[in-house]
Amino acid sequence: MYKFDFLVIGSGLAGLSFALKAAKYGNVAVVTKNEIKEANTRYAQGGIAGVMNIDSDSFEKHVEDTLEAGAGLCDREAVEMMVRAAPELIKELIEYGVHFTESNGKLDLGREGGHSEHRIVHAADATGREVENVMVKKVREHPNIEVFEHHFAMELLTEHHLGK
Repeated sequence: MYKFDFLVIGSGLAGLSFALKAAKYGNVAVVTKNEIKEANTRYAQGGIAGVMNIDSDSFEKHVEDTLEAGAGLCDREAVEMMVRAAPELIKELIEYGVHFTESNGKLDLGREGGHSEHRIVHAADATGREVENVMVKKVREHPNIEVFEHHFAMELLTEHHLGK
């Protein structure tokens, strides 16, 4: 029987990010139903929105753009949290080794539908593939992370299930 401190089900950006962070504190199992590279993250083409130029953009503008595009379906607190976290999370991806497209030595910020400012970081037209490739490499190289491909999580056995 395997024993890990952390179990991650899925190999998308959220799962792999968590696995890398959790591996600082214990052993991590990443379970994915296909190959690790076959998460939906890989197929994202556009880019990642974040306020990267405070001279021409602001968190408030980004929040308002998101709420308007969400047509009343967004939770304002959640939007504000994500908008404020985005720049640091983008920097974290860069530190991991993600190469976003640059222009004149700076991030080439695109403008996509629903955005009033240029705030989309991208890796040409294959942002998801670039992010996924880098994250997969980091996870595979980490000594505290074991990846289980072509596995399904059907039932989890915990101490409660074992009568402990």
